[in-house]
Amino acid sequence: EQVIDILQDPRYNDDAHEEEQLERLWAVAREIFDFDAIARGTLKRHRWESFTPEQREEFTEAFTQFLGSNYFNQIQGKYKNERVVFVEETMKSDIKALVETKILRETVEIPVDYSMWTRGGTWRIYNVTIEGASLLGNYRNEFERVLQKESPDHLIALLKEKTEALKAGKNDK
Repeated sequence: EQVIDILQDPRYNDDAHEEEQLERLWAVAREIFDFDAIARGTLKRHRWESFTPEQREEFTEAFTQFLGSNYFNQIQGKYKNERVVFVEETMKSDIKALVETKILRETVEIPVDYSMWTRGGTWRIYNVTIEGASLLGNYRNEFERVLQKESPDHLIALLKEKTEALKAGKNDK
């Protein structure tokens, strides 16, 4: 809902305020997403443990930037009065929950489910499933293919390249 409020805010209708809008979107995302858990979840346990602490930190930041650039490129400037409808909340355990939603776009309903957990009393998202496709599962498969042939540093560099390409593509509009 916070993201939709930012996307609907008329002060961001011109390109001059696009960067300010992006900063506000990032602030919300960093509050509600557990990017550390998401990054860790995209790698098989033995892969994560094979990364050095520095590589883990660098991978987490590179993947976070990639996700944000990819997602925000898709929604920023393209919002067309979609609505989010909360369908159901299901407690999976004392610390985990599933929040089922639908994004209503004209005549299309897109199911989006959020896997959440609480740490320190704050609920945060650690996985998103859109139309049955898991964010963690998709990237886990992709990253595993890369890591079967290449080093963690190569994967990190690849994420950074993809992020720069996304940013460059956005600036070319």
